[in-house]
Amino acid sequence: MSKHNCRFCNHDLPEGARKCPSCKRGQTAYVDYLALFTIGCVLILVGYMLFKPESEPEPYKIEKTTVVIDQPTVVIRKKTVPSPRTYFAKPKTQTPTSKTTKTSIETVKPWKVTPKPVETEQYQDTKFLQELGDFPYYVAERRWNSQTKSFDFFRKGMHGAEPTDSRDIRRYMISEHQNNYPTPQSGCGPTALLNLYVWYSKFGLIQEKIRHSNPKRYKQLKFREIDRKISEIKGQARSPYGGTNTLEQVIAIDEIVQDNSKNPLRVHFEYTEPPLKTSDFLNITRNFRSGILSVQPKDSRTGRMMGNHAVLVIRGDTAGKITVSNWGEFQHGRLVNKPDGQWFIPDDTTQHSLKINKLTTLIPFVPKA
Repeated sequence: MSKHNCRFCNHDLPEGARKCPSCKRGQTAYVDYLALFTIGCVLILVGYMLFKPESEPEPYKIEKTTVVIDQPTVVIRKKTVPSPRTYFAKPKTQTPTSKTTKTSIETVKPWKVTPKPVETEQYQDTKFLQELGDFPYYVAERRWNSQTKSFDFFRKGMHGAEPTDSRDIRRYMISEHQNNYPTPQSGCGPTALLNLYVWYSKFGLIQEKIRHSNPKRYKQLKFREIDRKISEIKGQARSPYGGTNTLEQVIAIDEIVQDNSKNPLRVHFEYTEPPLKTSDFLNITRNFRSGILSVQPKDSRTGRMMGNHAVLVIRGDTAGKITVSNWGEFQHGRLVNKPDGQWFIPDDTTQHSLKINKLTTLIPFVPKA
């Protein structure tokens, strides 16, 4: 019997032995043939993928359609703009033609419902625009106009309820002299508002934020707060040659009361041109109502007419007697009609007579939600 060696360990094997007794491995080669076959298949597959001829791509079909995009909407269209509801409709199929048509890409904003503007009218030849309608109360508001870089002024109508008080609270109103405050030459407006504000604060109508044990110091601080508000509305500070007007006064007192009131308190205002009646003053002698008289004083010694001035109205009675707060005093007098206009003539002849230009009625109220 011939011998041969093991394919793996070279051990001597008898002829026909299928397994090596030393390494226990088989001597047949079919496993090697299977591995070679697998490797050959893999090589063939790789070669096919690498050298496969590329086929020509199918040409793209370009169709004309409508593209809908929010904010803004881009529409590819022909000549006319479709209606807004067409933007959301299913695109219509167009029949291809041999003629070439021009298309344009335009930006079309989505259709929006714009609110109807509030109708207004000018209030008594002033800068105020008043909303049309019938309201028991009207307040002054300013709104910034970005185009004109200035404020627009409105007289806004509101509903609400007026706070009441049946006591004789007017005897606690004060009269400050404008000479005791900054820039006294034009300080009549802020001083009149200071007299009114201190009265509101004394009876709890508003919650005062400024606290000071010294009354003089407290009134100085409050005057400066009112003065800053007026300067903000005017766009410039007061000067000895430029004071305040009724527009700035009504806006200032309303905004300051809003800032300091416990409830959402507002101040109604209205203008009354002369000749005034006794009933006009009786109307403001109730609850927390008051008024500011725009006047032009006449010097009692020289008879010279002075510049425009503002005084706070304290009360009026059925006998026609009127009391105003002016230059640190309470002046009592009557209305007198003259050929050149209506005057407030004080009982004290040493005091200046006041030619009346306008009465501004001020009524605090709580708006309804």
